[in-house]
Amino acid sequence: MADYFYLDIETSDYRDGVAYYEFVDTVPTRQVTNVDDEWLTSRKDYHPLIGPLLTDQYLQPDEFPEENRITAEKFERLWMRAVEQEDSK
Repeated sequence: MADYFYLDIETSDYRDGVAYYEFVDTVPTRQVTNVDDEWLTSRKDYHPLIGPLLTDQYLQPDEFPEENRITAEKFERLWMRAVEQEDSK
């Protein structure tokens, strides 16, 4: 079973962003990170200013508030947007 959530984040250089997570059976499988106009996927392991691009933490019960849950369709749209941006560079 897959679950999808988002979380507001702050980068090491103090920029605000959002991370979108996909968990399958509590295991993190994909992540999309958006900071300013930059969209990144967990196809790469690390970004020097953002850090790891896939959390290593398993999903814990009640870790995210229910209002931070997103649909699989929304995650897929964000994933494709990030993939397209990465592939265009």
